[in-house]
Amino acid sequence: MKSKKKNSRITKGILYIILILVVLLFIFPLIWIVSTSFKSTAEIFNGLYNWLPIQPTLENYAEAVQAYPLGVWMKNSVIVVALVIVLSCVFYILPAYALARIEFKYSGVLVMLMVATIMIPKELSSIMSYKIVAKLGLLDTYSAVVIPQICDAIGVFLLYQFFRGIPKEYSEVCQLDGGGHFTILTKICLPLSGPAISVMVILTFVSSWNNFFWPLLVTFTDKSMTLPVGLATIMTSYSESSASRQYGLLMAISILTSIPALAIFIGMQKKFVEAITSTGIKG
Repeated sequence: MKSKKKNSRITKGILYIILILVVLLFIFPLIWIVSTSFKSTAEIFNGLYNWLPIQPTLENYAEAVQAYPLGVWMKNSVIVVALVIVLSCVFYILPAYALARIEFKYSGVLVMLMVATIMIPKELSSIMSYKIVAKLGLLDTYSAVVIPQICDAIGVFLLYQFFRGIPKEYSEVCQLDGGGHFTILTKICLPLSGPAISVMVILTFVSSWNNFFWPLLVTFTDKSMTLPVGLATIMTSYSESSASRQYGLLMAISILTSIPALAIFIGMQKKFVEAITSTGIKG
């Protein structure tokens, strides 16, 4: 018995060490980014192995705010994300409810087609989306950035799975009281789907906030350019001479652009975990 307990403790100790190493592997780049943002250019190149800045400075953050239109890019990103989230809620909830709670012919086929579209690379569908946006004359506008993002099969499938898990007896009782599908959706399904809707909002926010490829295609000026595209333009401006690259400035801008997404996730972390456990999302 003693030998078994000893072996069990050794095994647990090894597992803990492995987990700690894995955590450090993921955390180390973040620590380096934060540390570099508080270093001067000279200290970055002269003290590559210093995890913490010897002489912390806020010059990188000050220059990031003063030298570049971060406020405009931030405003554009906030507007785009807000529109995408609001419109996505409509375009996710309605088809998900119809497929999950309304029985009609070929509904199963539609679900299969919806799942199949998830496997299509977004870069492939972006070609046709760009042609449509260009013909409508929407290039370099909020509409060009928002419209192609408002309906994603993953969001519809997430809510479809959750709506299916709601007992049909609730709907039957509502129908006996004279309620229709709109009443069932607003009075039963949506109140019970808080965790799923929360995780949908979080995923939509992160995806739209970090979206780089599509805004890069359809925006050309600061009036509609989002933060990821703006950051790319800054990096491009320093690509001509490697000696002039201001890594501290780039790290400071990267941190400023990631703070909103991090704050949203921390604020809704509890609901996010609840949604994962209740909807069976993995990965």
